[in-house]
Amino acid sequence: MKTGPLPRPTSRTLFVKHWMLSLAVLVVLLLAMSQSSMCAVPYRGYVFDFWQKPTPAPEAYLPYKVIDGRSIGISDFRAPQDIFVDDHLRVYLLDSGNNRIICMNQDWDVLRIIDQFEHDGKVDRFNSPKGLFVTSDGNIYVADTGNGRIVILTNDGKYIREIGKPTTGAEGIITEDFSFKPSKVAVDRAMRVFVKADEVFEGFMEFDSAGNFKGFVGAPRVAPSLLDVFWQRLATREQRERLALFLPTEFSNLDIDSRGFIMATTRPGSVYQEDVVRRLSASGQDVLRRLGFTPPIGDVVDPSAWEGASISGPSVFVDVVASKDGVYRVLDQRRGRVFTYDYNGRLLYVFGGPGSQRGTLSTPVAIDVLGDEVVVLDSSNNRITVYAPTEYAKLIHAAIRLYAAGHYEVAAEVWRRVLAYNANYDLAYTGIGEVLLRTGDYREAMHYFRLGNNRDRYSEALGFYREEIIRENFATIMTVAVLAIALLYITVRLRLVLRLIKLVWPARTEDAGAVEDSPGPDKGQTGQSILQRLRMSARETARGLRYALHVIFSPFDGFWDLKHEKRGNLPAATIITILACFTYVFMRQYAGFPFNYSNPRTLNILLEIGSVLVPLALWCLVNWALTTLMDGKGTLREIFIATAYALTPVILINIPATILSNFMTVEEGAFYVLLIAISMVWALGLLFIGTMVTHDYTALKTAITSISVLVGIGFTLFIGLLFFCVVDVIVRFATDIYTEVAFRL
Repeated sequence: MKTGPLPRPTSRTLFVKHWMLSLAVLVVLLLAMSQSSMCAVPYRGYVFDFWQKPTPAPEAYLPYKVIDGRSIGISDFRAPQDIFVDDHLRVYLLDSGNNRIICMNQDWDVLRIIDQFEHDGKVDRFNSPKGLFVTSDGNIYVADTGNGRIVILTNDGKYIREIGKPTTGAEGIITEDFSFKPSKVAVDRAMRVFVKADEVFEGFMEFDSAGNFKGFVGAPRVAPSLLDVFWQRLATREQRERLALFLPTEFSNLDIDSRGFIMATTRPGSVYQEDVVRRLSASGQDVLRRLGFTPPIGDVVDPSAWEGASISGPSVFVDVVASKDGVYRVLDQRRGRVFTYDYNGRLLYVFGGPGSQRGTLSTPVAIDVLGDEVVVLDSSNNRITVYAPTEYAKLIHAAIRLYAAGHYEVAAEVWRRVLAYNANYDLAYTGIGEVLLRTGDYREAMHYFRLGNNRDRYSEALGFYREEIIRENFATIMTVAVLAIALLYITVRLRLVLRLIKLVWPARTEDAGAVEDSPGPDKGQTGQSILQRLRMSARETARGLRYALHVIFSPFDGFWDLKHEKRGNLPAATIITILACFTYVFMRQYAGFPFNYSNPRTLNILLEIGSVLVPLALWCLVNWALTTLMDGKGTLREIFIATAYALTPVILINIPATILSNFMTVEEGAFYVLLIAISMVWALGLLFIGTMVTHDYTALKTAITSISVLVGIGFTLFIGLLFFCVVDVIVRFATDIYTEVAFRL
């Protein structure tokens, strides 16, 4: 068999191979681009951390399908206003612009359309209805806004009865000119009907099963601003009559949860911000739990920059839906987002966003749950967007249900799977910590509660862990305590003995001191003199530091001696100032976890040091400048020394208090706060006395001077800020001129 070199490929063959390879690469790129566009989501998931910062999170729900009139084989929707899913997973759409109700099954097949019904032998129709509710027995309650009534129909559209304008025997509750405009309706298990009516500020209107008006439920609180209250106090009677009334904001929507409570939403306005979502009991009291990092108010800050646009203002909730596991979802119309909270008011996840493309919402008006899916009605786009849960959301809900059912260890494993998707999910760490706390592993529970920034539960675990440690090591702790007391007693006795010896043989101790302080031989006398001066300086500084203890307990004598007897010195005052700076840095960094709210990602030691040095420097400079004009006797050096010595209680109290705070629970935090307050009040009192003695002022003149100094500090800060703003404008102007000239040349 002959062997030889392979035939060399021709240029045509190489061209074909290169062309085929390029075509294959192009096809792969197109497929990858199409696949990425199919998987792209027009919004980003996030949650808010303990410091109210938006933290990116995996998507909990993805847009699954979009339903409009044509997709289900009927005419287009027109400004739909409400949607409801009953217990049999039938979907009822209130197509308000077409004055009809569209009933569909779970697969979005149209079952029936109710656009008219027979009433007293005549054909009757809706007029701009805005809300509907379907009971467990299939009856449909429609808020027929234009006709001013609540219409009750059977599931197949037959008229049962209606609830018209309410009447009551109590004078003043319902006036003769009252206009009944129901916009939302809900029915509880006792067949009580709750109606949200337009231009009604007293709360929801309650009707019994027979349609009789019973009163109002859950009026939102009124929160006038301080400025409004101030002008009300100053205005005359005629002016007060012309001023706008302090009226509570109307409710925007309502739902009945599995326990019969009313879940209600309120548009942000004059009510307190944390009350935009409420859970009303039978008596109208708000019993909503708000145990999360922030109350259920939607966006704490605006994270819209992720989508490339910023929408200012708080979230505007227009609907709420509660699930059987205690989870509830609220719909934000302003940014087209759905916020999901658990029973304790902790934010689970956020999905959705503003826009008109698939998966985004332009003017959302209603929300409900269809099995595991979430359906949102968009009024301006005339469509229903269906969102399907991801594995991330399924795991979160599974962990919540397992924990509620008592399967704690399984719930912990599910929470760990959630952390595999999102390592920054604080609620997962809290969930694991809850399980460990129930199983008695307190130390590990503290670790997970710390990771989850749950200070209350960390404090509870700390209390149990501390009790466990004391119980297991009680004998050792008592032995160490007894030895410490004995050592302290022996030390005190030895000091007394040394003092007696010094009194008995004073000459001998003085001779010893003289020998110790002798300059020695002439050789190297210069070096020894420098060393002696350093020793003397160190001794003077040490005496100045020790004298600070005398100043804080005998301030009048102490500050007098600081000024006239020179018992204090500048190095000692500088050291005290440095220690005060260290104290505040130490407090911010090492305070007990239940009391430490510092964000380690933004903690800046230089800023903490500046928070002490800048006020101290301003106080000394402005104090010296003003007291020079007010016959003050103190120099700038004396003012600084007195001010620094006044900070001694802050150092002596706050550092031990900070160490002790690591062993305190939240319930014991009052002692920690009390110690901090004592140190601050003590230091301010010393500062006042030091100012009075240093300048030889009376108490009244010292108070006037102190207030003047604070005002002067404010003016100094204002002038400094104005100066830097002017410099910044000048620099920008010069930079723009230079850039313009450089480009033109």
